[in-house]
Amino acid sequence: MNRLRHAIMLGLVFLIAAAVPSIRARAAAQDRGERSEQQGPGRQGGGGRDGRGRGGGGGLGAKNPDLPAGAFTASSTVAHTTLKHDWVDIPVAGRALHTWIEYPDGAERAAVVLVMSHEAGLDDWMRAVADQLATQGFIAIAPDILSGRGPGGGNFDSFRFPADVVHAIARLPQNEVLRLYKAALEYGLKLPRARAKSAALGVGMGGADTFRFAADIPIDAAVAFYGVAPDDTVLTRINAPIAGFYGEDDPRVMPTVLAADATMKRLGKDYEVHVYPGATQAFLRSTVEGQNGPAGAAAWPAAIQFLRQHLN
Repeated sequence: MNRLRHAIMLGLVFLIAAAVPSIRARAAAQDRGERSEQQGPGRQGGGGRDGRGRGGGGGLGAKNPDLPAGAFTASSTVAHTTLKHDWVDIPVAGRALHTWIEYPDGAERAAVVLVMSHEAGLDDWMRAVADQLATQGFIAIAPDILSGRGPGGGNFDSFRFPADVVHAIARLPQNEVLRLYKAALEYGLKLPRARAKSAALGVGMGGADTFRFAADIPIDAAVAFYGVAPDDTVLTRINAPIAGFYGEDDPRVMPTVLAADATMKRLGKDYEVHVYPGATQAFLRSTVEGQNGPAGAAAWPAAIQFLRQHLN
């Protein structure tokens, strides 16, 4: 009898041990379902199943077709683009300036937009910006200003870490940077599909470069996405219309923008300043912080409208 009871108890123990994981799994699934119903479709902050995050920025994993890719969709955007694109090496003072060129759909001639990189160089995100410009009708020219300056004489892609890229770009002389951008634009304007209209569009450090470029090189328009605005010695030499797009929560940049705005008004020059409350610097790339999503969704169409106005 004791042996029978012992066998029965042992069997019950095994049955309970086998059932516990299943019970826990069902409970977890039920709990996930309840939280899903409470939060609505999609994970909170992930953009939802419709692929549109707050402010129409596309969410973390989906790209809004009318806006540049975000930090998490840039690489796939560049990899899957259906637009014609090429890497070319432009001769500049005995060096090869490695440059990404992307064309709009069709065969019509188009205006050229020079893409000026942010502090992290010509990464996939900057090429995704070029892709968006091409998607919206411009020939995008994006030079790698670190060409030949990487480890072993390599280009941007020879750097192992993004921090190394930032340090390398910071060491470049300003005059050298502008010389490289000038060579890239001149090459772009000679392309068979290029019209004799050009602009510069820069992001971050590239946004600051657009002012200096417009002061020295004849272009039809310039667009700056954040970046420090220059002093009066640069502003007085600018003749092209400029549009600047800034996050209000950018204490290093905003005082320079306000000062430049006052100077440009006094000089009677065309400087459109767009400031977005609650947005930070890099709002075009980091769309989920604060009001960055709505800022990018408003700023990019305004920038495209500005370019079309001055390049058509």
